[in-house]
Amino acid sequence: MSVPALRDPVPHSPDGPEKTITQLLTQWEDLTNAAIAATGHTEGWFRGPMQDKKPWDPAAEEVGLAPCATTTSDDASQVSAIVTHVAFEHDPHPIADTLTAYWERQGFTVTRTVDSTIGTEWMAVEVRAERSDGVFYGLTVTTEQVGIDVLTECSADPSIHAWAEERVQRRLDSLHSTPTPTPSSGAEPGIANTAADTDDRF
Repeated sequence: MSVPALRDPVPHSPDGPEKTITQLLTQWEDLTNAAIAATGHTEGWFRGPMQDKKPWDPAAEEVGLAPCATTTSDDASQVSAIVTHVAFEHDPHPIADTLTAYWERQGFTVTRTVDSTIGTEWMAVEVRAERSDGVFYGLTVTTEQVGIDVLTECSADPSIHAWAEERVQRRLDSLHSTPTPTPSSGAEPGIANTAADTDDRF
């Protein structure tokens, strides 16, 4: 299987133009798809927690914005999301080794932060892959599942905040249009079921 090279293999210069939200969303999709392809298992991925059963779909743009650790600007953000998959095999080391080698070839600084075994029943490996512009992969592999955190490049482009505000307003509008459940629904009168709205995704 051919594993793609990332479209942004070299961080942009500090005095170069900031990426817009559209460019960051494209980068996030590219980074995520590249990591999925590198595992050799391209089917059966979920966006967010595996138990939510939401298939990986970049068009959903179900992402968060995280503050950037690689810049001193209070306005800079990066797109952040996670994809998950049922474990490919009991031992997490082979897939951790595969992704480590891939990220190193792509110019990331890779660190294995956890390598834990409890008897023969449970193992876990955690890996960090970092690039100087803020692009970050966090891999957590256990005997039960694979999780890949993806954070894009940092940017302070005004389009990011405009996009976030529009998403929040859309969510608020949907809350106001949600009918109040009746007592028979199991909720208290006048209290809407807004569990999904406590998620930090936009």
